[in-house]
Amino acid sequence: MPYYQLSAPLTLLPAPPAAWDRVLAVLTPDEAAAEAIPDALKPPAHLARPDQLHYCRVEFDAGRILGALHIPARAKQPAKSLAFVWQGSNVLLVAPQETGAALLAQVLAMRPHDQGGAGDFLVDLLTALIQDGLPYIQQLEERAAQLEQEILAGRTDRFIHRMSALRKELNRCNRFYAQLNDLADTLLENAGDLLGPESAQRMGHFGRRVESLRAESQMLREYASQIASEYQAQIDIGQNRIMKVLTVVTTLCLPLSLIAGWYGMNFAHMPELQWAYGYPAVILVSAGILLGSIWYFRRKNFW
Repeated sequence: MPYYQLSAPLTLLPAPPAAWDRVLAVLTPDEAAAEAIPDALKPPAHLARPDQLHYCRVEFDAGRILGALHIPARAKQPAKSLAFVWQGSNVLLVAPQETGAALLAQVLAMRPHDQGGAGDFLVDLLTALIQDGLPYIQQLEERAAQLEQEILAGRTDRFIHRMSALRKELNRCNRFYAQLNDLADTLLENAGDLLGPESAQRMGHFGRRVESLRAESQMLREYASQIASEYQAQIDIGQNRIMKVLTVVTTLCLPLSLIAGWYGMNFAHMPELQWAYGYPAVILVSAGILLGSIWYFRRKNFW
């Protein structure tokens, strides 16, 4: 049950505070329900179980600020969710133990400044959520580029499954940054005075970074769509080649089918039926027609 004094740097309190002033509480959902915390900091029912949250949003309720933060799943990382309640100079962070500890460690590791208020901590918390945003987008871009190279090389095994997984990640990423950007704008518009000048400036910088990451993810989504179009083009080219071969084979066989049908009629007065060299002659004529057709198609680059 970690409690911190919101100072510079954050100071771990040995016990729950008797007087709540500039206090940060990082509690699990069960601890938040059982601990003796001020009523104004108790999360409402829809924020009491962060694992059920699937969006990022900020709300204003009776002089306090309520926030929900959902970090979408990635290729090798499960989704994470947390909630916060900001009232006056105090902040309550409700998250599973591992999620809360990891985010708090990130915040403590990235604090080069001397601010220590509740608004400043929230800016740090939001910044920690996007700290690895650009490297992650670069990884997605590398995956997309690898898919493109494999398509150009004719290797399309499991392309649909891999592209589907990539598109889902890109959609989650884009939606995450869009919601964070809206959250930052809402805080600046409605709680700029609570943030203070320096924290508000940092929140504006956070919003611009999120907008930049969102633009990067959007461009990557368009790139993925282009790769899917290239894949479809390769499929169409392959089908056209198959149809071309089938057309050539069918054309080659048509004269032979005509000869076979003609001499299969067995009329009584067909002179070739009684000719001693009729069978070899038909073979030679058929072979000549076949070779001549092949030469013609190769000359016209049809085959």
